[in-house]
Amino acid sequence: MKGKRLYQLINELSRTEHRQLVNACKLSSDKRATALGELLRKRNLTEKGFENWLLVLVQSWNINQEKEQEKKQRRWVDFACKEIEQLLLKNYFAVSDDRHYQLANLFDQRNHEELTTYYNDQALKAASAVNNLNSLLHGYDIQLRWLSRNQTKANIAQIGSVLIKRKQATERSYHEAMSYFYNLSSALYIDNPNAEAYKQIVPEGQQLIALGKSASDEYSRILYWLAQARFSFYQQPLFEQYLQETFNAIQKSKLKEADRQRLVRSCLYLRITGGLYYGFDLKKMIKDAETMLAIMLRYKIYDSVGFFLLLFFLLIDNKQDTYATLLKKHKSVFFIEDNKDYWLFLESLRLYLQEGSDKALDNLQKTCYSKSLYVAAWSKLLEIEIHAARNDKHFVQVLTARAKRFLKTNSGHHLIAEPVVHVLNAFDQKKDEKIRKSYHKLFAYYAMFLKTR
Repeated sequence: MKGKRLYQLINELSRTEHRQLVNACKLSSDKRATALGELLRKRNLTEKGFENWLLVLVQSWNINQEKEQEKKQRRWVDFACKEIEQLLLKNYFAVSDDRHYQLANLFDQRNHEELTTYYNDQALKAASAVNNLNSLLHGYDIQLRWLSRNQTKANIAQIGSVLIKRKQATERSYHEAMSYFYNLSSALYIDNPNAEAYKQIVPEGQQLIALGKSASDEYSRILYWLAQARFSFYQQPLFEQYLQETFNAIQKSKLKEADRQRLVRSCLYLRITGGLYYGFDLKKMIKDAETMLAIMLRYKIYDSVGFFLLLFFLLIDNKQDTYATLLKKHKSVFFIEDNKDYWLFLESLRLYLQEGSDKALDNLQKTCYSKSLYVAAWSKLLEIEIHAARNDKHFVQVLTARAKRFLKTNSGHHLIAEPVVHVLNAFDQKKDEKIRKSYHKLFAYYAMFLKTR
């Protein structure tokens, strides 16, 4: 789509910003602004409508050569984008304390001591109020540079004070960055623990706990605990121990309520993930998922996977009415075109549980090839079970072999591959009876198939 960025920028304008820009175009002597003003007055254009309007604009220039047309079009689109960007930045800096930071930089570069000092002091106050460590470090560096230029007794005393603040901010910044890094990498580790990169990342022993003890802020300390729990995921006793200690740390913390709730959500998500692998009690998993949804709605965190898991658990637990109510209420927020596989799989499962119906196969033919490894694997199990109920033994064998190849390709993803392979092995009646009797240790969805065989 030509001019896609411009289309997106226009759609992001608030009513006030839109009106400001229309008025600016009226007052501008730049001929290019006339066309921009005309475009802005056509609110709510679809992508197709925008493309048609842009085509008409290009044709109005009466340029015969295609290359020249494209060149002028790119220049006009770039101009229009910059006009919107400048307005947004102007509005932002008019009300943001970041303007002090930018003005301090400006006058520092111009070598104006008094103005630099004034705006830098304002920037430091603003950065301190919101704990913006990058701005604090930069501001302290400006302070130190100017104080060191004139080493009076008063300045030397002040340098010592600023150095201490600079050291404290550096340590906080280090822990903020490292706890975030381990938080992110540990979350990815669970999905693919044997990846080569993790050999250099996974900390030894209680390294993360030691890092947490040296951190001055509670949020970083708790993130270290959470990362330690994730890196211990495949050692169940340690995993459950560290996860519980993370919950305890959150409960005892003095963090802001929003920060506490976001951390609680992360821990609940991790415990639910543990349930998928270790087969925790389904009722408890539902309770965790319900709490997680409440947090997401309260803080407008629209995580489709979290919502999907709650609906998934409710269907398995035969809570069809609750499932239907939640889906109707929140479907438009959590499920969009890009993740419709989640909803299609849920509908297949609902049809199967209600009717044991072949109707479920229509969606499964799509979701078996979902981009989500979890949806694809769970869909393959359900597809096999439906054909088994039809006593189509040959096709069941074909589907089982196909599913095993799929899981072999994705064998590094232990979280999903291991339990699904276990179920597929149990489908084979020739397998040891001990395999089939171990279903009670599996997540309820997997156990459901073994019970029906």
